[in-house]
Amino acid sequence: MIIMITAIFLAGLPLGLLAQDPGSPSSAAVARDGVEVPLQSAHQPTMSAPAPASSPSHAAVEGAGTEAPAKPPLTQIARVNGVALTEAQLDQEMQRLFPYYAIHGGRVPAGAEADIRQKAVHELVLHELVYQEALRRNLQVPPLKWQKRLQKIRQGFPSRQAYEAAAIKQFGSVAAYESSLRRAMLVEQLWDAEVTRKSVVTAEAERAYYQSHKAQYVRPEAVWLQTITIKFPGNATAEEKQQAHQIAEQILVKAKAAKDYEEFGVLAQQLSKDDWRVMMGDHRWVHRGTVTPDLEQAVFSMKAGETSGVVESSSGYVILRANEHQPKRQMSFAEMAASIRQRLERETREKRSKEFEQLLRNKAKIEML
Repeated sequence: MIIMITAIFLAGLPLGLLAQDPGSPSSAAVARDGVEVPLQSAHQPTMSAPAPASSPSHAAVEGAGTEAPAKPPLTQIARVNGVALTEAQLDQEMQRLFPYYAIHGGRVPAGAEADIRQKAVHELVLHELVYQEALRRNLQVPPLKWQKRLQKIRQGFPSRQAYEAAAIKQFGSVAAYESSLRRAMLVEQLWDAEVTRKSVVTAEAERAYYQSHKAQYVRPEAVWLQTITIKFPGNATAEEKQQAHQIAEQILVKAKAAKDYEEFGVLAQQLSKDDWRVMMGDHRWVHRGTVTPDLEQAVFSMKAGETSGVVESSSGYVILRANEHQPKRQMSFAEMAASIRQRLERETREKRSKEFEQLLRNKAKIEML
């Protein structure tokens, strides 16, 4: 489950499920440079990039006229090594997983509720497991890192007083919010050590992958194609086809006279009878094997800048223009290295995430209530 991280946090960091007052609002927004930046709930885990609560929101202070939704009951839904997780926390996590919660009347649609609830429970338990492991290892947030993070959050507010007012409104006190933030940073720290850093892919691994999958990195022959089409119905009579062919032959004279992409495109806009006319007949790059058999030979036999004759297809008569022609080519390792690295790192992170979670679960007592 890959979740976008709030702008103020680092990419690739872990579960951001924070401990907060179970009844506090789960999301809001801070206006920065005129743009509403979504703020996530204090309970924000995810397998690959958990995103902690970003900051209390201006809306918490400025939106005093808006009533907060009723708090869900504090019924326990699970215990992780004796630590209770509540229905209120679950509700917050479900809201985060379903971003259209508010416009659906403060609920998840019935058809999606079971799936989202299951995912939310998983995320809540996973965050608690990671947090408890961080405590067991006696991890500490480095003072300088803490000050930088807190300063960046406070900068989202017009004043220190506004920051404190928002924290009190949403979390009950500044201390409660900052405690939640510190918890999130501990989780980030452990996740970084156990997942992110252990998912680094070496250059040797990238090159080995390229060599063993070289056939996947062949760029097929391609033509940058424009078309003008004169359609006839599938059950067209010989007479109807003849009439369409005559029209196509008349257009062909103008198409052959077109000197470039623009001139051919204007003709396509004016005269073509298919949907591509609104794009100046431009199909962009088409690859061998993706064009219908009745057109493929004509398409790939043209040179750059060449216009075909009238070609019959299953749906009409077509005039083709090849703007550029690229031969089949083996892509080099240098060209593909970045995408290979991204793929391998993603796969390694997913594998390591599952392994680390299973390790924590194996030594934990998890009770689903």
